[in-house]
This record gives sequence, structure tokens and C-alpha cells, in this order.
Amino acid sequence: MVPRGIKIGKEQLNVSAYADDIALIEKNEIETRKLFVDMENTARNFGLQINQEETKYMIEERKNSLKKNKIGHLKIKNYKFERVENF
Repeated sequence: MVPRGIKIGKEQLNVSAYADDIALIEKNEIETRKLFVDMENTARNFGLQINQEETKYMIEERKNSLKKNKIGHLKIKNYKFERVENF
């Protein structure tokens, strides 16, 4: 199985949380979608909801990346999230 998320030091990380803020960290859009669905299902089991208006996403790329991604929206299930350049 390929590790999910990113490696920071010796740790493999795909979720970082502080208070009511959660950052989902994945290597590509497909894995991000899977992780979001898992998180949303878990939140729902605890009676929590995702606030679409306050949820944003960001793509971190290597400086030498040739991809030129435009700011847009990410749609997952019934949610539509705004892309931002920084948090």
C-alpha cells in the first residue's frame, strides 16, 4: 500500500488539526476526495457538519512545476469549495 499524505521528517501525515480547523493533506485530487469523504462521514457520525462557506482548498506545487492551475472550485459530493493561494 502506498502511504497517503506527505512525509514530514519521519512521520507520514494526511490530517492536521487545531481547534476547529482541519487540514487534509494528500498528493493528488483523487486521494483528497477520498479523504474528504472519509472525514465527512466521520463528522456526520458525531453530529457535525462541514461548513461549505468556510472551507477552502489550496494546491501546493513545487516551484519548478510546469502546471499552470487557475483558481477554481473543487466539487465533492454536494459541496463546492473555493480554491485559494494561501491560508
